[in-house]
Amino acid sequence: MTDTHAQQPTTYVTPGAFDCDTLIVGMGTAGLLAAYALLLARPGTRLWLADAGAPLDQRLAHGDTSASGYGGAGLYLGGRLYLGDSTIPVLPSVSAPPELRPVLAGAAYARRAREVNDLFDAFGATGGLQSAPSEPLAQAIAQARAVGIDYVTSYPSRYLGAPERHAILRSLRAQVEARGARLLFGAQMTAAERSHGEDGGFQVTLARYQERDQPPLQVTTRSLLLALGRYGAEELMRVAGALDARSVTLPPTIGVRIEMAASSYNPLTDVNPDPRLQMALADDALIKTYATCPGGRVTAIERYAALVATGIPVLKRDERGPQTTVAILAQPGVEAAQGEWRGGELIAQRLNQRTGNRLIVQRLGDARRQRRTTSEDMATNAIQPTCADALPGALHDAYPDAYWQAFETFLARLDQLAPGIAGDDTLLYGPAEERFQMFPTDEGLHTSTPGLFVAGDAPGQSQGIIQAGVTGLLAGEGMARYLTSLIGAEHIGRTHR
Repeated sequence: MTDTHAQQPTTYVTPGAFDCDTLIVGMGTAGLLAAYALLLARPGTRLWLADAGAPLDQRLAHGDTSASGYGGAGLYLGGRLYLGDSTIPVLPSVSAPPELRPVLAGAAYARRAREVNDLFDAFGATGGLQSAPSEPLAQAIAQARAVGIDYVTSYPSRYLGAPERHAILRSLRAQVEARGARLLFGAQMTAAERSHGEDGGFQVTLARYQERDQPPLQVTTRSLLLALGRYGAEELMRVAGALDARSVTLPPTIGVRIEMAASSYNPLTDVNPDPRLQMALADDALIKTYATCPGGRVTAIERYAALVATGIPVLKRDERGPQTTVAILAQPGVEAAQGEWRGGELIAQRLNQRTGNRLIVQRLGDARRQRRTTSEDMATNAIQPTCADALPGALHDAYPDAYWQAFETFLARLDQLAPGIAGDDTLLYGPAEERFQMFPTDEGLHTSTPGLFVAGDAPGQSQGIIQAGVTGLLAGEGMARYLTSLIGAEHIGRTHR
């Protein structure tokens, strides 16, 4: 990839003028491995890490299931490691802007993925490698293929149980703290700005919400790594945009979240609680399931200045409710977004305006007949909404015709795998969407803003634990090179101000 800093003059700063040399925001896989790699490559670097959530033992004590906190969502809640081919950044399956090109791929990516895997082994991982799906999953894949649906799986892979994940997280913390890193928990990044003095760098504001009587913490740093997880994408876009980092916006994935009897979808979720199913379309787009919640419920969440439908999962099988919800999203490429999929970025705002910022729920049968669902219709429906605030209404006229054509074809095929989900009583919630903004970088994940680095899922660099770890190693090494070019090696080991 072209060096994004070729036209940027080098800025030399005064040693000791900052609270730290590097601030890493986000203590998930990417942030932790970036800290490890930076301190390994440049011992004595004054490094701070900040996360809005809690440390590991506190998360465990409170049964925390949020995506925020030490370990993020991947290493704390997940544990699936995909060890197959990939690229950094992860590129969409549809057409993408020409600015998006891999900085790591092929054999070079495979080598770094093995390095991450080996580090996990050294820190306590013991789970064995699985080269192919289990027999039940292999049968589900074959059944999906028979009806014209792709079942997305990630093999070879390995699964790390909770004790292994916790051992890795404890080891990583011990490693970075032993090398002088300072960890700040309950510290939410609320703002970041460039320093305009002769020292350059950044000033980052961290709200200490667990200490509400304390003023926000102002941290000055020579370099900044934003290593937020997927649910921090909006925050990353806001902060990186304020720092003038060049970014590329992908067309949003658009659609609805459906809700049906859990018994109908059980043939799929009994094998895999979140089956990723998709179907390629002829016009540079695909349609897919997203974020299945067996026995879960629908709720509203504010994302990208709009209220959208999301699902709340139930982790324990014996606590699941009688209904299951899953989003059916269409993902157009940049070429399709200029044609019959045009206008997808406006759907969420338009639907919010109809209801005064509430979700809309519509019976599938009514959407097919292009009629609005009334409260009276809903009262007699076999499936009752789990989102009590959703307003019965109309979704059918808000989406491009291409979406409904793809939706009906896809749902009919899904119904062959999970009979009953395509019935008229199935509920549709809208809007549902996901947005992605990616940041072109050099090989060290250095953005167009000098001193600003990105890693992990939020900036679209990775999807999953291994890829996030690879981005952490790249960013850590990139920051080490940047700091050495900035202040040299002779100032390594200076104490905190």
